[in-house]
Amino acid sequence: MGQKKRLAVKKEFDATNMTVFFGSAIFTSGMTSIPNLFLKYYRDIGITDSEMMLIIQLLRLRNEEQRLMPSVETLSQCLAAEPAQIERQIKSLLDKKVIGITQYFSDEDGSIMEGYDFEPLVFEISEVWALNQKRQLDEIAEKLNSENRLEDNFNQGTLTKAERELCHAFENEFGRLLSPMETEHILSWLEEFEVELILEALRQAVIRGKYNIKYISSILREWQKNNIRTVKEVEAHQRQFEESRLRHLQRQVPTDTINKGELKKKHLMRSMYS
Repeated sequence: MGQKKRLAVKKEFDATNMTVFFGSAIFTSGMTSIPNLFLKYYRDIGITDSEMMLIIQLLRLRNEEQRLMPSVETLSQCLAAEPAQIERQIKSLLDKKVIGITQYFSDEDGSIMEGYDFEPLVFEISEVWALNQKRQLDEIAEKLNSENRLEDNFNQGTLTKAERELCHAFENEFGRLLSPMETEHILSWLEEFEVELILEALRQAVIRGKYNIKYISSILREWQKNNIRTVKEVEAHQRQFEESRLRHLQRQVPTDTINKGELKKKHLMRSMYS
């Protein structure tokens, strides 16, 4: 690989305008481009943070100063590491086959020189990228297949009468058709809860203006946590909760300043809309 010499152009330094001079130096010193995929996946191919900085300096020295194989002493001046540590890191990168060493040919004088080869790095990143792409595509395909299977079952009438009625109850309350994923979620509740309990959770969610499956699921899980299995147990639990809260409020407010009947009525109304 031929290496072209760059022309170093210097202009007269004007110390009175340091900002402009620095800005000019930024544009004329070149840049080291690091692909985002490299930054994203370098740990997946076994590169440590310190090795990552070493590779970046190797790329910079290659592009800016045409040093194909800089010495460990040169690299030590660019990094916060001793030459011995850098030497170990380079050996580690070579052992992991992240970088290699190859021969380059000069177009100018036909000489042969050794330099670090970054093709193994490209190959390793491409492998990780491809695996991630395949995993994402498989997840999308599985999700689509699952939704299609569920929709086919629903359309073909393979659901039982009770399952269809339960789903229609949700659609009536939501005022829209259920998505395949929502239908699957609702049907999964039947493995743990009675239909009447699921409908009661739906009713309480609607009272609170919560028209979503996640909220209804949280109600069912809370009842399950309290070992509540029937609508009667739900009603008993709520009465017990309201009575407990009423007693707590009565202890905080003097009895001669409140009307117990009005207080109970207010808290009952509040519980219905909270």
